[in-house]
Amino acid sequence: MANAALLNQKLQEVHLVNKLDQSGQVQLDNSVSLNVNFPPDASRCIGKLHQTLRDKEQAGGKFTMSVDLVGVFSCTGATEDEVKRQIHQEVYDQLFPFMQAQCSALAGASGIPGLMLRKLEMDPNNISVGKTCPPDPTPDGGPKLTLL
Repeated sequence: MANAALLNQKLQEVHLVNKLDQSGQVQLDNSVSLNVNFPPDASRCIGKLHQTLRDKEQAGGKFTMSVDLVGVFSCTGATEDEVKRQIHQEVYDQLFPFMQAQCSALAGASGIPGLMLRKLEMDPNNISVGKTCPPDPTPDGGPKLTLL
């Protein structure tokens, strides 16, 4: 059985552009990627969660938020691919609340209160082990922001 316990997390990189100038709703594209790296002894792992939100209605990218959050985890039993897939899911589940808090705080500080991210349901069959995967190029239509 896999087990990942968050030891430490940090906000590694943030990019925020808010040039929205009118009130109303903005439809956002949302893309998420997660990479989990294991050292040879698999006693720890590092998860990097990348979240990008951008407006899809405004020409010229009037709103973009990109956040990289990194977590260090202790791991047990991460020697087989199936177990690593399970740990991948656990890493996402544990990092997501921190990502939600950071994105909400950044949006609020830029004048857009109430941003809520959708937590993804991961299919273990779509988790690649031993490969580097690029961010998802096809956004999911993301949340709407309400400007006051």
